[in-house]
Amino acid sequence: MYSGLQLWKNLVIYAFNAFSIPLLLNTLFSPWKNDRDAGENAGLLEKFVFAIFSRVLGLVVRMILIILGLIFTFLVILTFPVFFFIPIKINQEYLQNLGSFGSSLSHGDTWSLNIHGRNIVGSSRQKIYGKEKALRMIERGLSKQSNRNILLVGDTGSGKSTLISHLGRLGQSGLSFSGIRNHRVVELSVEGISLEDFERCLTEGVNAGNVIIVIENIHNYESSYEKLMPYLETSTLGIIVTTDSLNHDKVLKNHPEFLSKFEKIDIEGTNQEDTISIIQNEAYALSISIEDEAILEIVRLADRLIHNQSEPLKSLLILEELQTLGRTVTVFDVQQIISDKTNIPIGEINADEREVLRGLEVSMRKKIIGQDEAVNDVSEALIRLRTGISDHSKPAGSFLFLGPTGVGKTYTAKILAESYFGRKNAMIRFDMSEFSLPESVTHFTERLAVSIEEAPLSLVFFDELEKSNVLIRNLLLQVLDEGRITRNSGREASFKNAIIIATSNAGSKDIILNPDIEKKNLINQLISQNIFAPEFLNRFNSVILFKPLKVAEVRKVTMIMLNEFKERLFADKKINLEITEALIDKVALAGFDPDFGARPVKRAMEEIVENKVAEYIMAGNSGGSIKIV
Repeated sequence: MYSGLQLWKNLVIYAFNAFSIPLLLNTLFSPWKNDRDAGENAGLLEKFVFAIFSRVLGLVVRMILIILGLIFTFLVILTFPVFFFIPIKINQEYLQNLGSFGSSLSHGDTWSLNIHGRNIVGSSRQKIYGKEKALRMIERGLSKQSNRNILLVGDTGSGKSTLISHLGRLGQSGLSFSGIRNHRVVELSVEGISLEDFERCLTEGVNAGNVIIVIENIHNYESSYEKLMPYLETSTLGIIVTTDSLNHDKVLKNHPEFLSKFEKIDIEGTNQEDTISIIQNEAYALSISIEDEAILEIVRLADRLIHNQSEPLKSLLILEELQTLGRTVTVFDVQQIISDKTNIPIGEINADEREVLRGLEVSMRKKIIGQDEAVNDVSEALIRLRTGISDHSKPAGSFLFLGPTGVGKTYTAKILAESYFGRKNAMIRFDMSEFSLPESVTHFTERLAVSIEEAPLSLVFFDELEKSNVLIRNLLLQVLDEGRITRNSGREASFKNAIIIATSNAGSKDIILNPDIEKKNLINQLISQNIFAPEFLNRFNSVILFKPLKVAEVRKVTMIMLNEFKERLFADKKINLEITEALIDKVALAGFDPDFGARPVKRAMEEIVENKVAEYIMAGNSGGSIKIV
């Protein structure tokens, strides 16, 4: 059809529906107010008089609106020549957003639904991006002759509520599709509602003939499924329910007959391009002055660093915080807010942090004795992470520490977490012996995903990896190779800002017998013994051998432990411990054991030093100085 004629036709349709003429005719003799509730405390006569008044007034108001609508429609019809000869353009979306007059009088008697529900009408400035497929499926589902029911499945923030509010806006228009045109979209509050009121609301929706009922989080109301069933098959009521992926699988799939009555529509988070458009539109609507580069930075960093929320919600929440600045928003502002939210350093490296990074390896070597390879590799990985040059599709660094007990594998991870991340609790630790059975896979997956979502910039530590079930090691292949793990719900958790360290005592006997064993030979032995698969070992950035400590190295460990104890003792008890060469040699000699590394040093400390200090205090001494010989 010629574009001018099509526009004229759209205007005529809009004019006819602008005053809700079709629906007002259907509800001509219905009350225009909730007279049942308004006269609830009145006497019988008062109720009767009020009802008559309400109906008469309602009739008069409806008649006036219908007459105005007919006049308006007639005037628009007369404009035909104008549109035929003059190329006037009016956006159809604009006409849809205009809504209609008198729509509140055209929905029939829905007393209970008015009490327990709320009308959903999206803002005229709201635009939908990246949901074209979902809208097409919703249109087909609501336009059917029966089973006009939609199930929206998506995680929080993916856009389910936005779609529903958009439908509410379309319901006010005479130009939208038949299944929503001149319909009222009502969210029903099911929480705490009585069974009688619940069924009354649904019945009123059926009788009204132009109502779409929305029930959010339908998985929370399993007891209502049987009561809903008869209403799901009617032709005059549309029902939209929502849930997330996890509860769809966990709850709704247990009710296949109920589920079969719905058109299931998966709502995915928006892609980067659509999210940028949404942020631009929202910034304009909220009158936020923001640089174009800052909008791109919001979306880029949210996608890279925030993984426990869906787009566009996570970017919109950042924009909401930026609005509080009350000035032009810059890239630096975006980086600062996201850094505060995620506890991840972003942007230019300041002088203090640069000094920490430069001195990281040196400071770690002072505390970690005899394991120079490990210290060098992990400190370099952290520098790659902070400077932003690491591969964003994988973890920032992944290491397998092989070696006997007591040589510093766990201690290295602790010192790393404290030295760089600035907090000891930055190490998320898993004792892999707890996950030796196949049935532990689900528990491990959920616990790991939750931990990394709560602290994306962390050191993830898998202790005694060889004791875990082979299914879990296969699961970790995805983590090491793709930097993510997929939960049972289908949602992914990201490890792209994490350092991963796994330890294993496998091959310890070979290392103790031959401290100079070639790494390649040891790895081949572990593969031939079916302890680790070659594809699993190849996923680590580096496999590091922790060699048995020598006498001189044990002596250095002893000095570190004595100094740490001395500092703690003075801070707590104001007692000064004199550390002599003789004391260092005595503890080191008692604590040296090639098979157990530095762990016997701790026991020697307790027996030789700590017990003597305890006796000193028990003797009534406070403060002062103590020398142990």
